[in-house]
Amino acid sequence: MDNRNKIAKATPINSDFLPIKGIRDAAGFLKFIDWMATPKHLREPEYQKDFAIQIGVSEDTLTDWKKHPQFFQLMQLRISSWIKERIPDVIGALYENASDKGKAKDVEMFLRLAGAWMRKGDPKEKN
Repeated sequence: MDNRNKIAKATPINSDFLPIKGIRDAAGFLKFIDWMATPKHLREPEYQKDFAIQIGVSEDTLTDWKKHPQFFQLMQLRISSWIKERIPDVIGALYENASDKGKAKDVEMFLRLAGAWMRKGDPKEKN
């Protein structure tokens, strides 16, 4: 399974907003939210019209779903979840860049995340 499929099938949305009112195909609606929350270069299929065919709705239905009052709230929850799931990988890549290439910005960011770097003007830690 490649990364594109992992993203679209990642953690399901658990939300206080559910059940979704006014949507007959809640499963399709949530799949569309997952697809929209996926970065464009990782979406599978790539285009909205193809996604509509894949889940068995018209492209107009997807356009209507974007107008649903809960759509962007649920999409933001999904994006937040997607980001949080990848934090360890990003920190790992930051570590690799900081230790292998030693670029100053990468080293500084890694040390700041570890609480081991303070710039001039940063508030002093109080113990």
